[in-house]
Amino acid sequence: MASNRILTYKTFLSLSAILAVTALVSAIFSSTIPFSTYAQEEDSQGEVDSEEQQQQPSLPTLKDGSLGVELVADGLDNPTSMNFISNSDMIILQKDGEAVLVSTRGGEASQNDDPPTVVDVPVNTASERGLLGIAVADSSSDKNNTGATKTFVFLYYTESSEGDSNIRNRIYRYEWDAGNMMLTRPTLILDLPAEPGPNHDGGKLMVEKEGGNTSPQDSQDYYHLYAVIGDLNRNGILQNFENETADPDGTSGVFRLTPDGAAPTDNPFFDSSNVNSGNNDLSKYFAYGIRNSFGLTVDPLTGTMWMTENGAKNYDEINIVEPGFNSGWQQVTGPIERNDKNIDDLVQLDGSHYADPVFSWLETIGITDIEFLDSTKLGSKYANNIFVGDINNGNLYFFTVNESRTGITFEVSGDGVQNNQGSLMDLVADNQDELSAITFGTGFEEGITDIETGPDGYLYILSYGGQLYRIVPR
Repeated sequence: MASNRILTYKTFLSLSAILAVTALVSAIFSSTIPFSTYAQEEDSQGEVDSEEQQQQPSLPTLKDGSLGVELVADGLDNPTSMNFISNSDMIILQKDGEAVLVSTRGGEASQNDDPPTVVDVPVNTASERGLLGIAVADSSSDKNNTGATKTFVFLYYTESSEGDSNIRNRIYRYEWDAGNMMLTRPTLILDLPAEPGPNHDGGKLMVEKEGGNTSPQDSQDYYHLYAVIGDLNRNGILQNFENETADPDGTSGVFRLTPDGAAPTDNPFFDSSNVNSGNNDLSKYFAYGIRNSFGLTVDPLTGTMWMTENGAKNYDEINIVEPGFNSGWQQVTGPIERNDKNIDDLVQLDGSHYADPVFSWLETIGITDIEFLDSTKLGSKYANNIFVGDINNGNLYFFTVNESRTGITFEVSGDGVQNNQGSLMDLVADNQDELSAITFGTGFEEGITDIETGPDGYLYILSYGGQLYRIVPR
Protein backbone atom coordinates (compact mmCIF):
# COMPACT_ATOMS: atom_id res chain seq x y z
CA MET A 1 0.00 0.00 0.00
CA ALA A 2 1.34 3.42 -0.87
CA SER A 3 0.65 6.76 0.82
CA ASN A 4 0.18 9.96 -1.17
CA ARG A 5 3.00 12.33 -0.63
CA ILE A 6 2.86 16.11 -1.04
CA LEU A 7 5.99 17.85 -2.35
CA THR A 8 6.26 21.55 -1.52
CA TYR A 9 8.58 23.71 -3.63
CA LYS A 10 10.04 26.95 -2.16
CA THR A 11 10.90 30.04 -4.15
CA PHE A 12 13.83 32.00 -2.80
CA LEU A 13 13.92 35.76 -3.45
CA SER A 14 16.93 37.97 -3.00
CA LEU A 15 16.70 40.93 -0.65
CA SER A 16 16.90 43.36 -3.54
CA ALA A 17 14.04 41.65 -5.33
CA ILE A 18 11.90 41.83 -2.20
CA LEU A 19 12.55 45.58 -1.87
CA ALA A 20 11.72 46.08 -5.51
CA VAL A 21 8.31 44.51 -5.29
CA THR A 22 7.29 45.75 -1.81
CA ALA A 23 4.98 48.39 -3.20
CA LEU A 24 3.37 45.97 -5.63
CA VAL A 25 2.79 43.37 -2.88
CA SER A 26 1.16 45.91 -0.57
CA ALA A 27 -1.09 47.01 -3.42
CA ILE A 28 -2.41 43.57 -4.18
CA PHE A 29 -2.50 42.16 -0.61
CA SER A 30 -6.21 42.87 -0.39
CA SER A 31 -6.91 40.68 -3.44
CA THR A 32 -7.70 36.96 -3.19
CA ILE A 33 -4.48 35.09 -3.89
CA PRO A 34 -3.77 31.38 -3.38
CA PHE A 35 -2.24 30.64 0.05
CA SER A 36 0.49 28.59 -1.60
CA THR A 37 1.99 31.77 -3.05
CA TYR A 38 2.73 33.06 0.42
CA ALA A 39 3.52 29.68 1.98
CA GLN A 40 6.84 29.90 0.18
CA GLU A 41 8.18 32.76 2.34
CA GLU A 42 11.33 32.14 4.32
CA ASP A 43 9.85 33.32 7.62
CA SER A 44 10.91 30.70 10.17
CA GLN A 45 7.59 30.72 12.05
CA GLY A 46 5.77 30.30 8.73
CA GLU A 47 7.89 27.27 7.96
CA VAL A 48 7.04 25.71 11.33
CA ASP A 49 3.32 26.35 10.83
CA SER A 50 3.47 24.88 7.34
CA GLU A 51 5.27 21.77 8.56
CA GLU A 52 2.77 21.31 11.38
CA GLN A 53 -0.12 21.56 8.93
CA GLN A 54 1.47 18.97 6.66
CA GLN A 55 2.00 16.63 9.61
CA GLN A 56 -1.66 16.82 10.67
CA PRO A 57 -3.49 13.97 8.90
CA SER A 58 -6.80 14.88 7.32
CA LEU A 59 -9.66 13.24 9.16
CA PRO A 60 -12.03 10.82 7.43
CA THR A 61 -15.44 12.17 6.43
CA LEU A 62 -18.87 10.76 7.30
CA LYS A 63 -22.20 11.05 5.51
CA ASP A 64 -24.00 11.79 8.77
CA GLY A 65 -23.28 15.40 9.67
CA SER A 66 -24.40 14.84 13.26
CA LEU A 67 -21.34 12.64 13.86
CA GLY A 68 -17.68 13.53 13.85
CA VAL A 69 -14.30 11.77 13.74
CA GLU A 70 -11.57 12.22 16.34
CA LEU A 71 -7.95 11.12 16.04
CA VAL A 72 -7.03 9.05 19.10
CA ALA A 73 -3.58 7.81 18.05
CA ASP A 74 -1.24 8.24 15.09
CA GLY A 75 2.08 6.79 13.98
CA LEU A 76 1.25 3.14 14.62
CA ASP A 77 3.16 0.65 12.48
CA ASN A 78 0.74 -1.23 10.20
CA PRO A 79 -1.78 -2.04 12.96
CA THR A 80 -3.89 -5.14 12.37
CA SER A 81 -6.21 -5.63 15.38
CA MET A 82 -7.20 -4.10 18.70
CA ASN A 83 -9.06 -4.94 21.89
CA PHE A 84 -9.84 -3.02 25.06
CA ILE A 85 -7.99 -4.24 28.14
CA SER A 86 -9.72 -1.72 30.44
CA ASN A 87 -12.33 1.03 30.16
CA SER A 88 -9.79 3.47 28.79
CA ASP A 89 -6.87 1.41 27.46
CA MET A 90 -6.56 -0.90 24.51
CA ILE A 91 -3.92 -3.23 23.17
CA ILE A 92 -3.17 -2.64 19.50
CA LEU A 93 -1.31 -5.24 17.45
CA GLN A 94 1.23 -4.24 14.81
CA LYS A 95 1.98 -6.56 11.95
CA ASP A 96 5.70 -6.78 12.75
CA GLY A 97 5.03 -8.55 16.07
CA GLU A 98 4.88 -5.66 18.53
CA ALA A 99 1.76 -5.01 20.61
CA VAL A 100 1.36 -1.61 22.27
CA LEU A 101 -0.90 -0.08 24.92
CA VAL A 102 -2.91 2.93 23.75
CA SER A 103 -4.98 5.23 25.95
CA THR A 104 -8.42 6.39 24.83
CA ARG A 105 -8.92 8.86 27.68
CA GLY A 106 -8.64 12.54 26.87
CA GLY A 107 -8.79 14.13 23.45
CA GLU A 108 -5.19 14.55 22.35
CA ALA A 109 -3.58 12.00 20.04
CA SER A 110 -0.15 13.22 21.20
CA GLN A 111 -0.60 11.30 24.47
CA ASN A 112 -0.07 8.14 22.41
CA ASP A 113 3.04 9.30 20.56
CA ASP A 114 5.20 6.68 22.28
CA PRO A 115 2.89 3.91 23.53
CA PRO A 116 4.47 1.26 25.79
CA THR A 117 5.14 -2.19 24.36
CA VAL A 118 3.23 -4.96 26.15
CA VAL A 119 4.74 -7.85 24.18
CA ASP A 120 6.98 -8.35 21.15
CA VAL A 121 6.80 -11.73 19.43
CA PRO A 122 8.85 -13.25 16.56
CA VAL A 123 6.72 -13.30 13.42
CA ASN A 124 7.03 -13.91 9.70
CA THR A 125 5.55 -10.88 7.92
CA ALA A 126 5.46 -12.07 4.31
CA SER A 127 2.25 -10.99 2.57
CA GLU A 128 -0.65 -11.36 5.05
CA ARG A 129 1.39 -13.08 7.76
CA GLY A 130 2.25 -11.38 11.03
CA LEU A 131 0.72 -10.54 14.40
CA LEU A 132 -2.91 -10.70 13.38
CA GLY A 133 -5.57 -11.24 16.04
CA ILE A 134 -6.43 -10.52 19.68
CA ALA A 135 -9.21 -11.39 22.11
CA VAL A 136 -9.56 -10.64 25.83
CA ALA A 137 -11.41 -12.55 28.57
CA ASP A 138 -11.52 -12.74 32.35
CA SER A 139 -11.23 -16.12 34.01
CA SER A 140 -11.00 -17.68 37.47
CA SER A 141 -7.50 -17.36 38.87
CA ASP A 142 -7.66 -19.49 41.99
CA LYS A 143 -9.03 -22.79 43.22
CA ASN A 144 -10.07 -21.55 46.68
CA ASN A 145 -13.37 -19.92 45.70
CA THR A 146 -12.24 -16.41 46.61
CA GLY A 147 -13.68 -15.00 43.41
CA ALA A 148 -10.36 -13.54 42.27
CA THR A 149 -9.99 -13.25 38.53
CA LYS A 150 -7.23 -12.72 36.04
CA THR A 151 -7.36 -11.47 32.51
CA PHE A 152 -6.43 -13.74 29.62
CA VAL A 153 -5.30 -12.25 26.32
CA PHE A 154 -5.29 -14.50 23.25
CA LEU A 155 -2.97 -13.69 20.34
CA TYR A 156 -2.92 -15.19 16.84
CA TYR A 157 0.31 -14.79 14.90
CA THR A 158 2.50 -16.37 12.26
CA GLU A 159 5.37 -17.53 14.39
CA SER A 160 8.80 -17.65 12.82
CA SER A 161 11.35 -20.21 13.88
CA GLU A 162 15.08 -20.13 13.32
CA GLY A 163 15.63 -19.86 9.60
CA ASP A 164 11.85 -19.84 9.04
CA SER A 165 12.01 -23.53 8.16
CA ASN A 166 8.82 -24.34 10.06
CA ILE A 167 6.43 -21.40 9.85
CA ARG A 168 3.17 -21.91 11.73
CA ASN A 169 0.07 -19.88 12.55
CA ARG A 170 -0.41 -20.21 16.29
CA ILE A 171 -2.73 -19.03 19.04
CA TYR A 172 -1.21 -18.33 22.45
CA ARG A 173 -2.98 -17.50 25.67
CA TYR A 174 -1.25 -14.82 27.77
CA GLU A 175 -1.96 -13.39 31.21
CA TRP A 176 -2.27 -9.64 31.58
CA ASP A 177 0.00 -8.09 34.22
CA ALA A 178 -1.73 -4.74 34.75
CA GLY A 179 0.83 -3.48 37.25
CA ASN A 180 3.71 -3.82 34.81
CA MET A 181 1.60 -3.34 31.66
CA MET A 182 2.89 -6.59 30.13
CA LEU A 183 1.59 -9.81 28.64
CA THR A 184 3.15 -12.76 30.44
CA ARG A 185 3.13 -16.57 30.70
CA PRO A 186 2.29 -17.53 27.10
CA THR A 187 0.62 -20.92 26.61
CA LEU A 188 0.20 -22.44 23.16
CA ILE A 189 -3.42 -23.53 22.69
CA LEU A 190 -3.72 -24.02 18.90
CA ASP A 191 -1.06 -24.89 16.32
CA LEU A 192 -2.10 -24.35 12.68
CA PRO A 193 -0.35 -24.50 9.30
CA ALA A 194 0.94 -21.41 7.49
CA GLU A 195 2.08 -22.90 4.20
CA PRO A 196 2.04 -22.64 1.31
CA GLY A 197 0.39 -19.24 1.86
CA PRO A 198 1.81 -16.74 2.40
CA ASN A 199 -1.63 -15.10 2.22
CA HIS A 200 -5.09 -16.20 3.42
CA ASP A 201 -3.95 -16.63 7.02
CA GLY A 202 -7.13 -15.16 8.53
CA GLY A 203 -6.23 -14.40 12.14
CA LYS A 204 -9.19 -12.66 13.73
CA LEU A 205 -10.15 -13.86 17.22
CA MET A 206 -13.32 -13.40 19.25
CA VAL A 207 -14.41 -14.39 22.75
CA GLU A 208 -18.11 -15.01 23.31
CA LYS A 209 -19.88 -15.73 26.57
CA GLU A 210 -22.19 -18.72 26.52
CA GLY A 211 -25.36 -19.50 28.42
CA GLY A 212 -25.44 -16.48 30.69
CA ASN A 213 -23.31 -18.11 33.42
CA THR A 214 -21.52 -15.29 35.21
CA SER A 215 -20.07 -17.14 38.19
CA PRO A 216 -16.31 -16.45 38.34
CA GLN A 217 -15.66 -20.00 39.48
CA ASP A 218 -17.36 -21.36 36.36
CA SER A 219 -16.01 -18.76 33.95
CA GLN A 220 -13.71 -21.28 32.30
CA ASP A 221 -16.87 -22.95 31.02
CA TYR A 222 -19.10 -20.05 30.06
CA TYR A 223 -17.08 -18.52 27.25
CA HIS A 224 -15.47 -19.85 24.09
CA LEU A 225 -12.73 -18.60 21.82
CA TYR A 226 -13.42 -18.33 18.09
CA ALA A 227 -10.63 -18.07 15.50
CA VAL A 228 -10.66 -17.94 11.71
CA ILE A 229 -8.07 -19.13 9.20
CA GLY A 230 -8.17 -18.96 5.41
CA ASP A 231 -7.35 -21.60 2.81
CA LEU A 232 -3.57 -20.86 2.64
CA ASN A 233 -4.01 -21.57 -1.10
CA ARG A 234 -4.74 -25.25 -0.52
CA ASN A 235 -7.23 -27.48 -2.32
CA GLY A 236 -8.82 -30.11 -0.09
CA ILE A 237 -12.07 -31.23 1.43
CA LEU A 238 -12.33 -28.06 3.52
CA GLN A 239 -12.24 -26.12 0.26
CA ASN A 240 -15.05 -28.35 -1.07
CA PHE A 241 -12.96 -30.67 -3.23
CA GLU A 242 -14.11 -34.27 -2.93
CA ASN A 243 -11.36 -36.56 -1.70
CA GLU A 244 -12.42 -39.40 0.51
CA THR A 245 -8.87 -40.14 1.67
CA ALA A 246 -7.91 -36.58 2.62
CA ASP A 247 -7.99 -35.51 6.26
CA PRO A 248 -8.90 -32.02 7.49
CA ASP A 249 -5.74 -29.94 7.40
CA GLY A 250 -6.40 -27.01 9.74
CA THR A 251 -7.39 -24.53 7.00
CA SER A 252 -10.49 -22.72 5.68
CA GLY A 253 -12.45 -22.62 8.89
CA VAL A 254 -13.76 -21.03 12.03
CA PHE A 255 -12.60 -22.82 15.18
CA ARG A 256 -14.54 -22.88 18.45
CA LEU A 257 -12.38 -23.68 21.49
CA THR A 258 -12.35 -23.70 25.26
CA PRO A 259 -9.89 -21.28 26.90
CA ASP A 260 -7.41 -24.18 27.06
CA GLY A 261 -7.73 -24.93 23.34
CA ALA A 262 -9.90 -28.05 23.63
CA ALA A 263 -12.95 -28.86 21.50
CA PRO A 264 -16.27 -28.15 23.30
CA THR A 265 -18.52 -31.20 23.25
CA ASP A 266 -21.36 -29.24 21.66
CA ASN A 267 -19.34 -28.25 18.59
CA PRO A 268 -21.18 -29.22 15.37
CA PHE A 269 -18.57 -31.77 14.24
CA PHE A 270 -17.53 -33.03 17.67
CA ASP A 271 -16.44 -36.68 17.63
CA SER A 272 -15.34 -38.12 20.95
CA SER A 273 -13.42 -40.90 19.21
CA ASN A 274 -11.15 -38.39 17.43
CA VAL A 275 -11.02 -35.56 19.94
CA ASN A 276 -7.34 -36.11 20.73
CA SER A 277 -6.18 -36.61 17.16
CA GLY A 278 -4.53 -33.19 16.92
CA ASN A 279 -5.32 -29.67 15.79
CA ASN A 280 -6.60 -30.82 12.40
CA ASP A 281 -9.46 -32.62 14.13
CA LEU A 282 -12.87 -31.59 12.82
CA SER A 283 -14.14 -31.52 16.40
CA LYS A 284 -12.65 -28.05 16.79
CA TYR A 285 -14.39 -26.66 13.69
CA PHE A 286 -17.47 -24.47 13.87
CA ALA A 287 -17.58 -23.70 10.12
CA TYR A 288 -15.57 -24.43 6.95
CA GLY A 289 -15.38 -23.66 3.22
CA ILE A 290 -13.92 -20.19 3.89
CA ARG A 291 -11.47 -18.55 1.49
CA ASN A 292 -10.25 -15.93 3.98
CA SER A 293 -11.64 -13.55 6.57
CA PHE A 294 -10.62 -10.47 8.53
CA GLY A 295 -13.82 -10.06 10.52
CA LEU A 296 -15.83 -11.92 13.19
CA THR A 297 -18.58 -10.49 15.38
CA VAL A 298 -21.69 -11.52 17.31
CA ASP A 299 -25.14 -9.96 17.21
CA PRO A 300 -25.55 -8.60 20.76
CA LEU A 301 -29.31 -9.25 20.67
CA THR A 302 -29.32 -12.84 19.40
CA GLY A 303 -25.82 -14.22 20.01
CA THR A 304 -25.55 -15.22 16.34
CA MET A 305 -22.14 -15.01 14.68
CA TRP A 306 -21.63 -12.86 11.57
CA MET A 307 -18.41 -12.75 9.57
CA THR A 308 -16.84 -11.24 6.47
CA GLU A 309 -15.26 -13.31 3.72
CA ASN A 310 -12.88 -12.26 0.96
CA GLY A 311 -13.57 -13.24 -2.62
CA ALA A 312 -10.95 -13.66 -5.33
CA LYS A 313 -11.87 -11.16 -8.04
CA ASN A 314 -15.59 -11.21 -7.30
CA TYR A 315 -17.94 -11.46 -4.36
CA ASP A 316 -16.68 -10.27 -1.05
CA GLU A 317 -19.32 -11.42 1.41
CA ILE A 318 -21.08 -10.86 4.73
CA ASN A 319 -22.26 -14.19 6.16
CA ILE A 320 -24.30 -15.40 9.09
CA VAL A 321 -22.42 -18.32 10.62
CA GLU A 322 -24.61 -20.90 12.29
CA PRO A 323 -23.01 -24.09 13.70
CA GLY A 324 -21.84 -26.33 10.83
CA PHE A 325 -21.87 -23.54 8.22
CA ASN A 326 -20.19 -24.37 4.87
CA SER A 327 -19.49 -21.10 3.06
CA GLY A 328 -18.98 -22.88 -0.28
CA TRP A 329 -15.43 -21.92 -1.30
CA GLN A 330 -14.02 -22.97 -3.83
CA GLN A 331 -17.18 -24.08 -5.60
CA VAL A 332 -19.48 -21.15 -4.80
CA THR A 333 -18.87 -17.44 -4.21
CA GLY A 334 -21.61 -14.87 -3.79
CA PRO A 335 -25.24 -15.96 -4.17
CA ILE A 336 -25.40 -19.54 -5.39
CA GLU A 337 -27.86 -18.59 -8.14
CA ARG A 338 -25.07 -16.51 -9.74
CA ASN A 339 -22.83 -19.59 -9.99
CA ASP A 340 -23.00 -22.58 -12.31
CA LYS A 341 -22.86 -24.82 -9.24
CA ASN A 342 -25.40 -26.10 -6.77
CA ILE A 343 -25.35 -27.48 -3.24
CA ASP A 344 -24.67 -30.98 -4.51
CA ASP A 345 -21.28 -29.76 -5.73
CA LEU A 346 -20.17 -29.04 -2.16
CA VAL A 347 -18.49 -31.37 0.29
CA GLN A 348 -21.31 -31.90 2.76
CA LEU A 349 -19.91 -33.13 6.05
CA ASP A 350 -22.35 -34.62 8.54
CA GLY A 351 -23.93 -31.72 10.38
CA SER A 352 -23.06 -29.10 7.76
CA HIS A 353 -25.28 -26.70 5.82
CA TYR A 354 -24.83 -24.04 3.13
CA ALA A 355 -26.43 -20.58 3.16
CA ASP A 356 -26.14 -17.64 0.77
CA PRO A 357 -24.37 -14.48 1.96
CA VAL A 358 -26.61 -11.87 3.51
CA PHE A 359 -24.79 -9.33 1.31
CA SER A 360 -22.09 -9.39 -1.40
CA TRP A 361 -19.94 -7.03 -3.46
CA LEU A 362 -19.61 -8.08 -7.12
CA GLU A 363 -16.19 -6.43 -7.39
CA THR A 364 -14.06 -7.14 -4.35
CA ILE A 365 -13.36 -4.26 -1.99
CA GLY A 366 -10.92 -6.08 0.28
CA ILE A 367 -13.52 -6.47 3.01
CA THR A 368 -12.07 -6.53 6.51
CA ASP A 369 -13.76 -6.19 9.88
CA ILE A 370 -17.42 -6.19 10.89
CA GLU A 371 -18.94 -4.81 14.10
CA PHE A 372 -22.35 -4.46 15.69
CA LEU A 373 -22.46 -1.10 17.47
CA ASP A 374 -23.49 -2.30 20.93
CA SER A 375 -24.42 1.19 22.11
CA THR A 376 -26.93 4.01 21.67
CA LYS A 377 -24.30 6.75 22.01
CA LEU A 378 -24.34 7.54 18.27
CA GLY A 379 -28.12 7.49 18.06
CA SER A 380 -30.82 4.84 17.93
CA LYS A 381 -30.42 4.50 14.17
CA TYR A 382 -27.01 2.89 14.61
CA ALA A 383 -27.58 0.88 17.80
CA ASN A 384 -27.22 -2.88 17.26
CA ASN A 385 -26.64 -2.41 13.55
CA ILE A 386 -23.59 -3.20 11.43
CA PHE A 387 -20.46 -1.33 10.39
CA VAL A 388 -18.04 -2.94 7.90
CA GLY A 389 -14.61 -1.81 6.70
CA ASP A 390 -12.50 -2.36 3.62
CA ILE A 391 -8.78 -2.19 2.85
CA ASN A 392 -8.90 -1.27 -0.85
CA ASN A 393 -10.78 2.02 -0.61
CA GLY A 394 -10.53 3.08 3.02
CA ASN A 395 -14.33 3.03 3.25
CA LEU A 396 -16.66 2.39 6.17
CA TYR A 397 -20.04 0.85 5.29
CA PHE A 398 -23.26 0.80 7.31
CA PHE A 399 -26.12 -1.72 7.23
CA THR A 400 -29.41 -1.95 9.11
CA VAL A 401 -30.31 -5.42 10.36
CA ASN A 402 -33.82 -6.61 9.53
CA GLU A 403 -36.52 -7.11 12.15
CA SER A 404 -35.93 -10.86 12.46
CA ARG A 405 -32.14 -10.32 12.79
CA THR A 406 -31.58 -12.79 9.93
CA GLY A 407 -30.26 -10.39 7.30
CA ILE A 408 -30.11 -6.73 6.33
CA THR A 409 -32.71 -4.29 5.11
CA PHE A 410 -32.72 -0.91 3.38
CA GLU A 411 -34.45 2.29 4.39
CA VAL A 412 -37.77 3.05 2.74
CA SER A 413 -40.23 5.90 2.98
CA GLY A 414 -43.70 6.52 1.67
CA ASP A 415 -42.18 7.67 -1.60
CA GLY A 416 -40.03 4.60 -2.05
CA VAL A 417 -36.48 3.60 -1.27
CA GLN A 418 -34.20 6.24 0.20
CA ASN A 419 -30.50 6.90 -0.30
CA ASN A 420 -30.47 5.38 -3.82
CA GLN A 421 -30.61 1.90 -2.31
CA GLY A 422 -33.44 0.49 -4.44
CA SER A 423 -31.15 -1.53 -6.69
CA LEU A 424 -29.58 -3.20 -3.63
CA MET A 425 -32.66 -5.26 -2.93
CA ASP A 426 -30.90 -8.19 -4.65
CA LEU A 427 -28.34 -7.97 -1.78
CA VAL A 428 -25.39 -7.44 -4.13
CA ALA A 429 -23.49 -4.20 -4.78
CA ASP A 430 -23.01 -4.55 -8.54
CA ASN A 431 -21.54 -1.15 -9.46
CA GLN A 432 -20.08 2.09 -8.14
CA ASP A 433 -23.46 3.73 -7.58
CA GLU A 434 -24.58 0.85 -5.39
CA LEU A 435 -21.26 0.93 -3.55
CA SER A 436 -21.75 4.63 -2.82
CA ALA A 437 -25.27 4.00 -1.53
CA ILE A 438 -23.96 1.89 1.35
CA THR A 439 -20.80 3.91 2.03
CA PHE A 440 -20.97 5.67 5.40
CA GLY A 441 -17.43 7.04 5.72
CA THR A 442 -14.40 7.63 3.50
CA GLY A 443 -10.75 8.55 3.88
CA PHE A 444 -9.54 5.98 6.40
CA GLU A 445 -5.88 5.99 5.43
CA GLU A 446 -4.62 2.83 3.70
CA GLY A 447 -7.79 0.98 4.66
CA ILE A 448 -9.56 -0.26 7.78
CA THR A 449 -8.26 -3.28 9.71
CA ASP A 450 -10.44 -3.34 12.84
CA ILE A 451 -13.67 -1.85 14.24
CA GLU A 452 -14.69 -1.97 17.91
CA THR A 453 -17.41 -0.58 20.16
CA GLY A 454 -15.62 1.07 23.07
CA PRO A 455 -16.61 0.86 26.74
CA ASP A 456 -17.56 4.54 26.33
CA GLY A 457 -20.12 3.54 23.67
CA TYR A 458 -18.32 5.19 20.76
CA LEU A 459 -17.10 3.47 17.59
CA TYR A 460 -13.34 2.96 17.20
CA ILE A 461 -11.77 2.49 13.75
CA LEU A 462 -8.22 1.24 13.20
CA SER A 463 -6.55 2.06 9.89
CA TYR A 464 -3.58 0.29 8.33
CA GLY A 465 -1.97 3.68 7.74
CA GLY A 466 -1.28 3.90 11.48
CA GLN A 467 -4.25 5.81 12.89
CA LEU A 468 -6.84 5.03 15.53
CA TYR A 469 -10.05 7.02 15.10
CA ARG A 470 -13.15 7.46 17.23
CA ILE A 471 -16.61 8.33 15.88
CA VAL A 472 -18.57 10.54 18.28
CA PRO A 473 -21.60 12.85 18.26
CA ARG A 474 -20.82 16.45 17.31
